[in-house]
Parts: sequence; structure tokens; C-alpha cells
Amino acid sequence: MDILLWHKVLSPYEMAVDELILKLNHIKQEFLMNGKYCPIEHVMGRVKSISSILDKMQKKSIPMERMEELVEDIAGIRIICQFVEDIDRVSALLAERSDLKIIEIKDYVRNQKESGYRSYHVVALYTVNTIEGPREVQVEIQIRTMAMDFWATTEHSLQYKYKGAIPEKVGARLANAANAIIALDTEMSSVRDEIMDAQLSSKMKYKLVEDIVSMIENLYSLTSKREVEKIQNEFYRIYESDDMEELIRYHEQLDLIAQAYKAQCNRRGEGVKKSED
Repeated sequence: MDILLWHKVLSPYEMAVDELILKLNHIKQEFLMNGKYCPIEHVMGRVKSISSILDKMQKKSIPMERMEELVEDIAGIRIICQFVEDIDRVSALLAERSDLKIIEIKDYVRNQKESGYRSYHVVALYTVNTIEGPREVQVEIQIRTMAMDFWATTEHSLQYKYKGAIPEKVGARLANAANAIIALDTEMSSVRDEIMDAQLSSKMKYKLVEDIVSMIENLYSLTSKREVEKIQNEFYRIYESDDMEELIRYHEQLDLIAQAYKAQCNRRGEGVKKSED
């Protein structure tokens, strides 16, 4: 397989990674726009390097002609969650998708590897539309918490350094760290409701402020600068008070004010038109 053919083979996998990252991030935005907690914290992806593919094929004695069949993680997506409970929610979201055909699940969260590795792997088929027509490729989607990802990234670096033969003392420390990660995830789950409430409140405040600023900016074309400055100063006062209920009431009042000014301008416009007629 020459260089040009390699890149031709990997191109559909690159398309799959790009499309899935975009779609998963859109899911996250949908949750946020609807004021709901999103189980997806962060999404990343990559196409396995040629060197890594060859190393895996050599290690597992995979013949070149069966590379795409047996190297299931050429295209890799990683979904990071805040809490262990979110992993099942994300897995359910993936199972409901019509553009993914799940062919295998590897649950290393409930059945962690001997090394201490924990993650939830979904192997699925995803179709991309190339210039030569539709092409179905395998994608491995890893779902894990931030704590699990920290441990896995560290372990991967050590595996690379020691060429897969991590010294016993280092392995023991990794195992201890894995236990600490489990304890951390468990502790975070115990305060999950409080954290979710705080995050939703923060996101709600962010959206309210964005809407209010947008409405105030629109008012510049509907009324006098002096009037807009009065409205804006009132917004700053309420924002500094850090009173969420008052901010919500102000948002509702400002919406009514904006509608009234808009209706007034429309009536003026109609009056000018009639006088011209």
C-alpha cells in the first residue's frame, strides 16, 4: 500500500470523525438552548496515524487486506462526561441515532481492565458520502468521565514510554491512582444534583443576559438614546444585585417594552404611508 493509497483509504474516516464531532456538539447545543443539563461535556476525535495502525496490525497479526475490518478504531471519537451516570445517558443517545449502527459494546466501566483502565466503548458503523458514493466505515466511540480520561491519558503515555512493558512499581502506582479515580467519581456523583443545579442556573443567567443585551441594542433603532441609557443602567443595577428572580422579571418587562416600542414605530410607519397616499 503506497502513500497515496493510504490517504485515500483514510479519507472516509476523516470525514466520519469531522461529521460526528459536529453532530455531537450540536446535540450539546440543543440541550443548552432548551435549558437542560447536557451529559456531554466535551467531544474530540482523531483518525489513527498510519504508524499506529501498522503497530496494531503487527501486534495483533492482522493482514493488510483485513485492516479496515479488524482495526475498529481507525476513526476514534471521545466523549467526556462530568459524572459516571452520564455515560449511560450518552450511550442511550447514541443507540437512538439512525445514522449509527452499533455493532459492539465494551463496558470497561463496570468491568475495568486489570490495569485499572475504565471507559465505555461503542463500536459502530457510520456512512459517509464520498465522491465515489456512500461508504460505511467503523468508528469507535469512547465515553468516559474527566477523571477516567485523565488516568487513561497518563497510562497511554507510560505505555508508549515503556513500549507496553510498564515496570511493576509504576503499574502498582497506576492501580492505586485508578482506585483514587473511582473514589473521585463516586464522590462527585454524591453532589451531582447540587452541581447540576448550579450549572443550569449559570447557563440560564448567561442566556438571559444575552437576550437582554440583544433587546437593548435593538431599542437604539426604536427610541431615543437617552431612553435606552436609562433602560441599560437599570439592567446594570439588577445584574450587580445578583438577584436571579429580579433578572427574570426584568427580562420579561423589557420584552414587553421592546414590543410596545416596535408597535409604536409600526403605527408611525403606517401613518406616514397613508399621508403619502
